[in-house]
Amino acid sequence: MHGAGWWEAVVGVACLLAAAVFLARALRGDRLGVPAQRWTALGHGGMALAMCAMAAGGLVLSAVLATASCLSTLAGRRRGEAGEHGAVVHSCLAACAMVAMPLVGGAHTGLGLAAVCLALTGYFAVRGGRWLSALALRSPRARLEPVAHLVMSGAMATTFLTMI
Repeated sequence: MHGAGWWEAVVGVACLLAAAVFLARALRGDRLGVPAQRWTALGHGGMALAMCAMAAGGLVLSAVLATASCLSTLAGRRRGEAGEHGAVVHSCLAACAMVAMPLVGGAHTGLGLAAVCLALTGYFAVRGGRWLSALALRSPRARLEPVAHLVMSGAMATTFLTMI
C-alpha cells in the first residue's frame, strides 16, 4: 500500500468506516447486554485509523496510530475487559508489523521479509474467515462490528501480501 491508486482509496474508505464503527462502540458501550469493552474498541478504532493512514501512504502516522492502538488494547486487558479471544495478540502483532514497515521501507527483497509477510497474510486471512463465520451467526442488528472486523482483517491480509 503506497497511497497511489484506486485500491488504496477503497481500502482507506473501508478502514475509515470500520474506525467509525469501533469508535462509536467505544463511546456508547454495548447495548446488546455484553459488558462494555471501551478500551478494546478504542484500540480497534485506532488500528482502523492506522490502516487508513497506511492506505494514504502515511507509514509513520500509521505506525504511531498502531502503537497507540496496541497500548489501548493492553489497557483494556489490564482493566479486565474480556474482549474477543486473541484481541491483545492480534492488536500487538499488527502494531509491531506496522511499526516495522517504515523501517524496512523499500527493502522488499529477501526471503525473510517475504516469509514474515506471508505468515502475517495467512494469520489475518484466517482471522477474516473467523469473522465471516461469526457474521453469519449474528442477528441483523449486531452485524456492523463483525463487518468492521472483516474489513480490518482483509485490509491487513492484503497489505502484507502486497509487501511480498
